[in-house]
Amino acid sequence: MTRVKPSTERQVGVPDGNLVLDLFLLQQRIGELMELALRGTETRPAEYAVYSQLAIGPMTPRELSARLGLTSSTLTGHLDALARRQHVTRSPNPQDGRSYRVELTAEGLAEVARCRQGFRHMLKELGGQLPVPEAEVRALFRVVDEAADRAAAQLRAAPSPLDSSTNSY
Repeated sequence: MTRVKPSTERQVGVPDGNLVLDLFLLQQRIGELMELALRGTETRPAEYAVYSQLAIGPMTPRELSARLGLTSSTLTGHLDALARRQHVTRSPNPQDGRSYRVELTAEGLAEVARCRQGFRHMLKELGGQLPVPEAEVRALFRVVDEAADRAAAQLRAAPSPLDSSTNSY
């Protein structure tokens, strides 16, 4: 049997790949773009996502988690990092005494403004490289996100195919 030497080309969109691998590889590339956009700041890409949402206005952790698709423990880690920099404050939620609202401080807003400079530059470069309008790409992302949400709901509801108690031999 002759083994084929694996290709070293990036595996996005190759015939023997799959959609999830493509998205994983795209996530890696986008992470690189975000890191390049944030050079010279203390902000990590995932933290910038939190900053960008809080720049809209104060939010509860539940609201932030829903908007960003983060688990509460992951979000707590990001919020703690922002708090250590004194970039956020936490105050009681007037609508729900069990919760709190997170708000950017003046220093946090200044960091968002700094980060946005790099992001705008990166987005302009990326947009200029797209062969189709950005709106079309973003619409397709929404379709994939909605399909992934439905698939995840189905998978959560079904037993795992790897669960030995449901496998028959």
